[in-house]
Order: sequence, then structure tokens, then C-alpha cells
Amino acid sequence: SDIPILFSLQRVLLILGLFFTGLLPFVPIREQFFEIPMPSIILKLKEPHTMSRSQKFLIWLSDLLLMRKALFDHLTARGIQVYIWVLNEEQEYKRAFDLGATGVMTDYPTKLRDFLHNFSA
Repeated sequence: SDIPILFSLQRVLLILGLFFTGLLPFVPIREQFFEIPMPSIILKLKEPHTMSRSQKFLIWLSDLLLMRKALFDHLTARGIQVYIWVLNEEQEYKRAFDLGATGVMTDYPTKLRDFLHNFSA
């Protein structure tokens, strides 16, 4: 029972629903790691001109709902670590840490290390 666990997709959606209805503080949470993608990076991975308006809107809406400082602060205050993936650009690292993420996952650890060195200076 002491094995740390991640939030499943269903639990991430439940947490979002509870957060936006104001019920999250009253619900026990058994998970310890909230690991989610930053939806806006999809626009950089795919060719934006090949995406429909509805696809772009869905990405924008997902980003708006998921990337919430108040949510990350609440989870962190409850002892839950928040990780965002997969971020590879300095502005993405900065946004994640400004939002209160515990950490980020990246394909470029040296770039992240350099950013963290400069960010904390």
C-alpha cells in the first residue's frame, strides 16, 4: 500500500471535474504523481496547417483546462508531485515551472539542466 502510483487518464479527468466544481479539497486522493502532457506542444509537433480548426480548438481548450497554476498548487500542497511532458524548449520549461510543476520530462536533459541552472540563478 506504500507503492507510489500515477493518476490514470480517468482519474486526471475526475480531478479536473472536481477542481472546476470546487469539490477537489473534499475528496481524498491516493495517487502521488500527476503526470500530464502540455497540450499546446502538439501544435509544434504537427504541421499546424494540416490541422483543422476544430483540432486546434480542442488542443487550445485542453491546454486551458489542464495547465492551471491553482490546480498544480493545490495538488502540490497535498503532497502530490506534478510533472509535465514532453517539453524540449526553454519557453516550455519556463511555462511549466511558472505554473508550479514539480518537474518536466524532456528529450534534451542537458538543455533542461542548463535552463535550470540559469533559471535558479
